[in-house]
Amino acid sequence: MFIELFLKECKQILKSLTYLIIVAFIILFYFTQFDPSNTVVKPKEGLESYGSKYSDDKNVIMRESLRGLVYEYSANSYIAYPIGFYKMVTLKEEKQVKIKDIIEKITGLQIDKVEKLSRNEIFPNSSITYEQFEELMEKADKIIGGGTDYSKKMLYKNAIVPMTYEEALEEYNSLLYNDRITNATARLFSDYMGIILAILPVFLAVTRCLRDRRSLADGVIFAKKSSSVNIILSRYLSNVVMLLLPLMIIAIFPTLECNYLGDIVGIKADSFAFYKYIFGWLLPTILITTSVGFFITELTNSALAILFQGGWWFVSIFMAVNNLVGNVGMNLVPRFNSEGSYHVFEKIFDELVLNRITYSILGILLIIATVFVYEAKRKGKCNEYGKIFKNKQDGILA
Repeated sequence: MFIELFLKECKQILKSLTYLIIVAFIILFYFTQFDPSNTVVKPKEGLESYGSKYSDDKNVIMRESLRGLVYEYSANSYIAYPIGFYKMVTLKEEKQVKIKDIIEKITGLQIDKVEKLSRNEIFPNSSITYEQFEELMEKADKIIGGGTDYSKKMLYKNAIVPMTYEEALEEYNSLLYNDRITNATARLFSDYMGIILAILPVFLAVTRCLRDRRSLADGVIFAKKSSSVNIILSRYLSNVVMLLLPLMIIAIFPTLECNYLGDIVGIKADSFAFYKYIFGWLLPTILITTSVGFFITELTNSALAILFQGGWWFVSIFMAVNNLVGNVGMNLVPRFNSEGSYHVFEKIFDELVLNRITYSILGILLIIATVFVYEAKRKGKCNEYGKIFKNKQDGILA
């Protein structure tokens, strides 16, 4: 029974105008935004710029982190992501005093003298060790409320420096031997596709949930012998599978191109990289976005889910605007807009795994909740046209 329902739902989705528009948008977005053709380019000596990177030099990390803290202290405006979401923090006077004390300990100067210096003149005191610096910055992070680039594990993000030719060459070799070309391109693919997959699936889910209501088929479906679990799961999984399908087909093209590039440079590319990233990176986004569409629509009998998901999507995109490479946290849309940066990916890998697992579980829990809501509606509860509502009306009229 479940397989029959699932296949029937897939066929109906294929005929859906909403689905066809979504697929068209995915294809258009891919061909207009994503370009893997320049992934493997060996750097040439003598260029003016080779891009930038996060420095591993502790002196640079200390210097740039300190300068950032001084700047935010002077403006009393601190950027934080306490639970992965962007927040501008303004501290009360007593907390500002604590930040002032930290800056004075690091610089060895009074705050009024520090604020008179230009940014390039601000340095940590030579007597302070990196471990002491980390502890003081960790205190600053907690005073601000957490989620800043001053926590121990995020300090490296403050130290963005230009790459030298030698470093660019090292990055190139990492692309070949660590990422085997395809994995780096698959991360960039996931970055772009993740943007639209955090919003498009909700339209398909809402359309499906409201279709029976528009066609006045609720009563017939509620009376069927199929369980609520079979009905909701068949609809949900068909949505998920049909959204994965165009991604898996599109992934053939960059995979072939990366394999070709690999042959040119003598590297065997990872032919399954795109599919690993589709299921590991993009599937959780589809799961949660589709679940939101199903749950809110079944709960409210309206298209409110589109408004909710649209707001969530906007916040997720906005909160990553200043850091497009390695921005994860609990963001619905993890960002990694780079054709390499393997060393950054290594640092954020555990955080990314936690993020993706969390949203997968949340998506599953939401669809389970949707089953309960749907079952309650079939029994006349939570439904403005249900039996309980009518009985209450009869009692009032009586």
